[in-house]
Amino acid sequence: MATLTLEVFSRFQSATDANKLLYTPIADKLTYNYTRLYTVECDGDIDAARDYMRAVLLDDISQKAEETGSPALQGELFSICYGIKPGALDLEKEAILTNYCGRKELPFSISILKITQKVYVFGRGDKDALAARFASDICNPAIHNWSIN
Repeated sequence: MATLTLEVFSRFQSATDANKLLYTPIADKLTYNYTRLYTVECDGDIDAARDYMRAVLLDDISQKAEETGSPALQGELFSICYGIKPGALDLEKEAILTNYCGRKELPFSISILKITQKVYVFGRGDKDALAARFASDICNPAIHNWSIN
């Protein structure tokens, strides 16, 4: 069993005003950027699995992928990773797995696919208080799991 990690992000999107993420604005001058983090547990030909996932997830013209497990973006005050709870409807995950199941005789098998949205917040301020505020406005406890880094 091997784990593949692809953090996909736009080549052209720069950090923008983080108040767009909040229900009510704050005075701190913060910006944010985001990525999609895909974690895949698979068996078999790992290079073929990596190629397949890159083909399905990545537009090589407008996107890049970080595959080392290191954060794709640097210099953040904090980041919030959130994803759909098990059992809740995740349309992106369903689409990827439907595509995978429709392919015959792939030299690998996917046992787990986890999709996480990662929001990087940049600037200065009370990290813990700001992270809690952003998490409460971004994440819905009924459907999301999240962590603050």
